[in-house]
Amino acid sequence: MEHSTFWRATGPLRRRLSSMPDGVRISARRFAKALWWASTPHRMPERLRFLKARRLGGISVAQPEPMQAIEAQLTVQEAPLTVKEIAFVPAPQSGQPHTDVQLASASGTYRFQPPTGGYTYIPPRQPDDLERRVRQLTHSVLFSIVVPVYNTPLDLLARLVASVKAQWYSSWELIFVDDASPNDAVRTTLSALQDPRIRTIFSDKNRGISDTTNIGLNAAQGEYVVFLDHDDELTVDCLYELALCIERDDPDFIYSDEDKIATDGSFTQPFFKPDWSPDTMMSTMFTCHVMCVRRSLLEKVGGLRKEFDGSQDYDFVLRLVEHTNRISHIPKVLYHWRIIPASVASDLNAKPYAIEASRSAREAALKRRNLQGVVEPVSQVPGYFRIRYDVVGTPLISIIIPSKNNAAVLRRCVESIQDLSSYRNFEIIIMDNGSTHVDAVRTLRYFSAQDGIRVIPHNQPFNYSELNNIGVRHSQGDILLFLNDDTEVLSPDWLERMAGYAQLDHVGAVGAKLLYPNSRSVQHNGVLNLDTGPAHALLREDADSPGYFMRNLLEWNWLAVTGACLMVERRKFEAVGGFNEKLPIAYNDVKLCFDLVDHGYYNVVCPAVELTHHESLTRGADELTPEKRARCMRDMELLYRLSPHYFMRDPFHNPNLHPSSVHFALATA
Repeated sequence: MEHSTFWRATGPLRRRLSSMPDGVRISARRFAKALWWASTPHRMPERLRFLKARRLGGISVAQPEPMQAIEAQLTVQEAPLTVKEIAFVPAPQSGQPHTDVQLASASGTYRFQPPTGGYTYIPPRQPDDLERRVRQLTHSVLFSIVVPVYNTPLDLLARLVASVKAQWYSSWELIFVDDASPNDAVRTTLSALQDPRIRTIFSDKNRGISDTTNIGLNAAQGEYVVFLDHDDELTVDCLYELALCIERDDPDFIYSDEDKIATDGSFTQPFFKPDWSPDTMMSTMFTCHVMCVRRSLLEKVGGLRKEFDGSQDYDFVLRLVEHTNRISHIPKVLYHWRIIPASVASDLNAKPYAIEASRSAREAALKRRNLQGVVEPVSQVPGYFRIRYDVVGTPLISIIIPSKNNAAVLRRCVESIQDLSSYRNFEIIIMDNGSTHVDAVRTLRYFSAQDGIRVIPHNQPFNYSELNNIGVRHSQGDILLFLNDDTEVLSPDWLERMAGYAQLDHVGAVGAKLLYPNSRSVQHNGVLNLDTGPAHALLREDADSPGYFMRNLLEWNWLAVTGACLMVERRKFEAVGGFNEKLPIAYNDVKLCFDLVDHGYYNVVCPAVELTHHESLTRGADELTPEKRARCMRDMELLYRLSPHYFMRDPFHNPNLHPSSVHFALATA
C-alpha cells in the first residue's frame, strides 16, 4: 500500500493530520469514518454481522481482545493513545502447567499497550481460504524439523512444540534428539508427547550439538529439513511461507528474516536481511534463522562438523552454497530467536569458542575455494572478522580521473595516491575536460611529464560516462579504478584491499568508505536504491560505528557503489558495455552497477578502505539550483527507463525497512 501512487500523493495530508492534537485527530477520523459508512450503505449488512459476532464472542482466541476490552484499557491510560502509538505485545502467562503447550500468539493473551522498543511482532492473520491455497500447491512438501535438545527449560520446550503444532501448513515431522540431558524431566516430557508427527531420539551419551543434530538429520524423511534450536519458536506461517517459496522457486536453500524474544517476553531486534549476498556471508552469518535445506543437497554436503561446534551452522552454510546457487530469501520474520543468559543471541562474546569457530569456518572456506587471504579481526567491535583477500599476481591498476580547472584539488588527489599507496603497480590517466585556467594547465603539464601519468585531453561538453569510457580505451591495466579528482587517499593499502575483491570471479564493482573532510563522518559506504531513488547509505554516521547489523564496518554486498571511487576488472567492465553515455552526469555509476548485477556479479564495499571526499567540488552540488534538480530528476527517470526492474526495488535492502531511510529504520518508524 505504501508503494501506491495514492499513498504517496496523500503524504502531505497525512503528515498534516499527524501534527494535530490527539483529540482533534480522533474526532476527524470518526467523522471521516461516518461519512464513509454513509456513502457505502451496501456494506451495512456485512458490518452489522461483524458487530453482532463480536458481541456474541465470535472472535477467535487467535485474534486480539474484543474492541470493548481494548477501549476499556485505553480509558485508564494517563494520556490518550493514537493508533500509531499502539502495538501488540504478549502478556505474561503465569500459572500454566508445562504440559499446556499453547502458543503465545494463539493463546488469546495479547493486549494493547504502548510500545517500548519501537518494534513488536504482530502475528499474521490466517487466510480464510488457507486449505484451498494449500491444496492448490503442485508440490506437496514434507518438512522435517530437527531439534537438538539438552536440558531445555520445560516452559520453553512447551512453547517450541506449540509453535510447530500451530503451523498453518500441517505436513511436517518434528524430530527431537536429546543429547543425554541430565535433567530427567526433559526426557520424561519428550517421552510424553503424543502427536504421531513427533519423534524423539535419546542419545546414549553426550555428543555435542553437531553430532546430535546429525542424528536428527539422518532420521529425517522429509524432502526439506528445517533447523530449529531447542529454546526458539517458529511463527505460525513459517512452513506455509516455505512451501510457497518452494512452489515458486524450487530452491535448495531458504532463509528468512528473524527477530528475538527478550527475557521479558517482548519481541525485539528484528533482522531484516538482504537477498543472497556471498561477501556478506563471509563477513557474518547473516542467513541464520529460519534455515531450510533440501535434504538431498544436505546429504551431499555432509551435515554438521563437530570441529566447528559453536559455529557449526556457519560452516555448514559456507559449504552448502559452494554446491548451489538456488538460494531464496523470504523477507518476512518466520523465526523467533530467544535471548537467554550466556547465549549468542544475547551477546556474541558469551561463547568465546563460537567466535574462534567462526574464524576457523571462514579460513576453511578460503582453503576449499583455493583463495588466498586473511581472516582479520574488526578492531572497532571484538568478535567480528573481515576477509582481506590477497592480490593474485601484480596486475596493473589503471586509475582514471576526470578533471577540469581544479588544479589544487587534482594535485592533492594525485599526490595522495603517489605518497600513500603501498601497492605500486598502477598508472594514472587524467581525463582533462577542457581546462583553461592557467594553474590547471600548468598542473596538467607538470603531471604529464611524470612517469606513470598520462593526461588525455577531451574538450567536449561534460559527460562523465564518455570521459571514463575514453579513459579506459587509453588505459592498459587489467583492473580499472574510477576516481573523482576531489578525493584523497587515507588508507595506504587501499589498492590491494580493493583489488583482492575485484579479482574474485563473482565480484563486480568494489567501493570504499568515503568520509567528509576533517571528520569521521560517512559520506558513502554503499548505495541504496530506495523509493526516492539511489541514496548513500549510513550518511553522516560515525565511521567507526557498527551501523545496522555491522553494515558500516563489514564487507557487505550492495546494489550499487559510488563512482567517486569504483574499482572493477576490465573484462567485467567491457562485458556490460562500460558506462552508459546516455547518462552524462548523474546515476551513470548506479547504472553500471545495475548492469553488473544483471550479469550475475555482486558489488561490494570495503569499509576498511577510507578516502576523504570533498563532495561536488568539481561541478557543484546537484541540488543547489532548480535547473540542476530538474536535470537530476530527468537522469533518474532515464535510469529507471533503462533498468525498469530496479524501480523502487533493491534486493540488497529489505521491504520491511523504511523505503526512504538511509539508516535502515523500520518501515513503521
